[in-house]
Amino acid sequence: MKPKYILENYDRILKEIKNPKIIFSNDLTPFVENFTSESFLISQVDFIKQNGKTKYIIKKPIHNLHPKVTKLNFKESEIVEEFEPFIPQILDELNIPENQSSLRWCTKNENTLYVLQECEIEDLLQEKRFFLYCYHSLKNENSKIKKINKERVFKFKIKERIEQYIHRKQYALENLAHRLIKEINPKNSSDLYQFSNNYDKIDCLKITYIYLEKLLRFIEKEYRNYLNVNIQIPYRSTLVKDFEITNKLKKVKSRLLESNINDQLLKLAYEPLLKIATINIQEKLTYYEFNYCSEFIIALYKQIHFENISEEIIKECLFDLNFNSTQFFDNLTDGILMELSVQENNIQKIDILYRLLKNYNQKQTRTFIKYNENLPSIKEQIISWIEEEIEYLSKKMKLDANQFTNVCTNEAKIKFLTGLSVAQLSYFFALLIETGVIKHKNQADIFRFISENFKTANTDKISTDSIKSKYYNIETSTKNVIREKIIELLGLTKF
Repeated sequence: MKPKYILENYDRILKEIKNPKIIFSNDLTPFVENFTSESFLISQVDFIKQNGKTKYIIKKPIHNLHPKVTKLNFKESEIVEEFEPFIPQILDELNIPENQSSLRWCTKNENTLYVLQECEIEDLLQEKRFFLYCYHSLKNENSKIKKINKERVFKFKIKERIEQYIHRKQYALENLAHRLIKEINPKNSSDLYQFSNNYDKIDCLKITYIYLEKLLRFIEKEYRNYLNVNIQIPYRSTLVKDFEITNKLKKVKSRLLESNINDQLLKLAYEPLLKIATINIQEKLTYYEFNYCSEFIIALYKQIHFENISEEIIKECLFDLNFNSTQFFDNLTDGILMELSVQENNIQKIDILYRLLKNYNQKQTRTFIKYNENLPSIKEQIISWIEEEIEYLSKKMKLDANQFTNVCTNEAKIKFLTGLSVAQLSYFFALLIETGVIKHKNQADIFRFISENFKTANTDKISTDSIKSKYYNIETSTKNVIREKIIELLGLTKF
């Protein structure tokens, strides 16, 4: 049986948000009433003391079912004496009879007063009721989804099945979250979590996004070991983690800027810091990237001895943290090439490269996570590069040695001057082969032997191609000359 789409009710609510006419007014009140036994409006009053005077600001009232109410902390207590004269005026501005109001004071700020006024849900504007409907529908839906997910995951016995299931849910949630952000088009990250007093379509989309993000956070916490780390991390998750590393981030940035390291290295060390420092809702930052950058900041904070920051220490830290960017690789290899350039010969260069190879092989890095997951670790990159350099220089030395040997050989080579032409010489060797005087079967070797060991009156260099051509194309005049030479040789054999 195909599992039900996890966000089916989210899609339904989004359709209602985009076309609120499909929800009738009398449908909303009973639904909303199910979530509370009492109904009242809350008006926040902030008292401000300045230059010996006190004034106050009254904020727009919100219903006790509004999502912001969960963050309010108030208690019933006696009226603060210095603010008591303002109460009648405040109630008058709010148009609330004194006998129909309740006063509560903020538990965290004694200068904040909350005025509670009973009301009927059906008396609320349609937009407010619809917003509350969306909020509590989503809140209720999230509880159901969490329960269903836990039950389904519990039934899976194989890790791969759990991963597949969690990855599918992540994709569904991320895709819808991305769509919502595009529709909301927030000015900045904080705007996404702020509601207007209009309770309009955008406010409803915002509350939908917030609860969608809560689901992502739930999956992140409950199934951390099964997450697809290439999925975009919820912005709320980055805020929570960012709170933990903010001070460390500031100190690392400050100390790096105060150091005397060169601009190129500073830019490299700053790269992961900026990813965290400039994070916003529009940019896609994956779990993998965020986790690496967070660990990078914490580890760099621990490893750097701030009283003495040198370029070598920074490089060691970046290497240890497996900062495998191509720019850092270039920085390391440029340093090695600079060291090699001052050596007198390739033997010295190879000696240095072998020493570096040993050192890098013995170095430890955080191989479990790297800056760029699509590239090899920085250790693998450097070792591979050094090995290639050693191989190149070794081959170059061997080639140079062979060329030197060949030059020496060529300079010492003595060729026999023959009175025969190339054609005649070729034919003469052909006769030697036919008569069995020369028993070598590879004719190419014979052509090469003639080329390397004989010269004529007309040329010092006889090409093998020329010999081969004359060998197979014998002219009559050539045969006549050789016949006469053979007769001459026979005459020399007489006693």
